[in-house]
Amino acid sequence: MSFKVVIDQEGCTQCGLCYSDECPEVFVEGPDGTSEIASKYQEGSPDNGNVPDDLKECVQKAVDVCPVSVISISS
Repeated sequence: MSFKVVIDQEGCTQCGLCYSDECPEVFVEGPDGTSEIASKYQEGSPDNGNVPDDLKECVQKAVDVCPVSVISISS
């Protein structure tokens, strides 16, 4: 199974906590410094993806530490 991850890239402050510290398996630094979903999980755009359930804890940590709350998850 998998779950959906969405990043509001307009609100991203490029702090890097999600891709550098919490969940580099799912999040990567985009060319402009904003967070993107790793290409293997992307669904049509770098801010939208489908991620396997075994990475949910990792993604949840990124959601929890994001200082501007731009990462969301849903089933």
